[in-house]
Amino acid sequence: MTDKIYRVQTEMTAGWRVSAQVGNHQMVIDQATAGDTGPNPLDTFLFSLAGCVSTIAKMVAREQGIAFRGIKVAVEGVLNPAALAGKPSEDPVGFKRIDIRADIDADLDDEQKLAFLELVCRRCPVHHNLCHPCLIEHHLG
Repeated sequence: MTDKIYRVQTEMTAGWRVSAQVGNHQMVIDQATAGDTGPNPLDTFLFSLAGCVSTIAKMVAREQGIAFRGIKVAVEGVLNPAALAGKPSEDPVGFKRIDIRADIDADLDDEQKLAFLELVCRRCPVHHNLCHPCLIEHHLG
């Protein structure tokens, strides 16, 4: 199977608003203390995780023939803002902990739902990149 390449290009001009054309969609991130015209990058990051888990859950349920009516995914991240603000901190710059809670509406008991969620998380690319960082290179221009 050939690798699929995803590309996103953003632009920030005046203020804190960052916009991007992502496929056929216009997306905006912003800061609540500035224009507040969109969610901030950290909220968008957590939304990406929840959205990916939800999508993979539907895919796995279809593959396994599970009667799947839906899923609600809540993601909560704990962040120490000190390092983000450039202050000395023993904590990482990013989230120290991320909790995922899934309410799965399917014909499965709780033990089966937990096994299903674990399988979904193993197949979720966003979840995987959080647990197993990929190579990131930095370039100019």
